[in-house]
Amino acid sequence: MKAFVMKEIGRVGFMEKPVPQPGPGDAVVQTTRALICTSDSHTVQGGIGPREDLTLGHEAVGIVHAVGSEVKDFRPGDRVLVGAITPDWGDLASQNGYPSQSGAPLGGFKFANSKDGVFADYFHVNEADANLALSSESNRFPIGRNSRARMVRARSSTSPARMLSSGSLT
Repeated sequence: MKAFVMKEIGRVGFMEKPVPQPGPGDAVVQTTRALICTSDSHTVQGGIGPREDLTLGHEAVGIVHAVGSEVKDFRPGDRVLVGAITPDWGDLASQNGYPSQSGAPLGGFKFANSKDGVFADYFHVNEADANLALSSESNRFPIGRNSRARMVRARSSTSPARMLSSGSLT
């Protein structure tokens, strides 16, 4: 697959990479739209230190390509949104309300930091049931154990998920 990467501090370009594979609780999403953020330019300029051949980007929507064996709420073909922060929700920092600090300072900020980002044909999402949201274009709601809580959160916030799903949730 094609990926737009930071080759080294101050240098970017395209390269071929393998399509990621999901772990048991993870998903792989085919990117349909991705947005550049000023933090991408800070990363390229060395803001988080040196990175070599790291796929950039952390804001995207797409179509679920594959899911792990333990994923309950999503299936291939679902149109989804993914947040820039994809924490490990079992981590103490996440449990205490600091998901961006999951595992380490800025540990929840995984894309284009500690793992490849979303500026590629496909990207990996850890803990898919907690870190993905269905787009209203999917024409269905999540069907797993956390579905009700996710819909209530979406109704009570102005998150991107809420804005894109508002027609289905109201």
